[in-house]
Amino acid sequence: MIKNEKQYKISKKLLSEINENIANLKKDTTQHPLKIKMMLASALNMQKEVEQDILLYETLKTDTIQILKERLFVDLPSLLIEYKIKSGLTQKEFAAQLGIKEQQLQRYEADNFRSVTFKNLIRFLDAVGLEITIKETRMTRTNKHKSRKKQSPK
Repeated sequence: MIKNEKQYKISKKLLSEINENIANLKKDTTQHPLKIKMMLASALNMQKEVEQDILLYETLKTDTIQILKERLFVDLPSLLIEYKIKSGLTQKEFAAQLGIKEQQLQRYEADNFRSVTFKNLIRFLDAVGLEITIKETRMTRTNKHKSRKKQSPK
């Protein structure tokens, strides 16, 4: 996920290089066709991934809709990054809003907020006005069976 303008510019340059590489691979007649096919598949996968990251960042920057999509619990940390981008906040401004130092925010962003405690994650979400809603999900028959402890035969 692209987190700031610097990463966005780097990603745009990378995409340009990938596109150039793909064009060169399509023209290449010096290597074995199977090798070219494998390298091309890899480059196309990388191209798709970088394009998706760029599109998400551009959408967050330009979209006027102020609602962020519902997420699974494991995706909550990336929601904070999306909020920062969508709000147009600098790292310094965002750190101040969260009540932490800018360097700490940089560390959290570097690992997509995975090192933040649950307590702090809740505090950060509250600080930016995002709320968590817990929904009940029904366990399927298979999941219920797997979650029970195996009983020893008598």
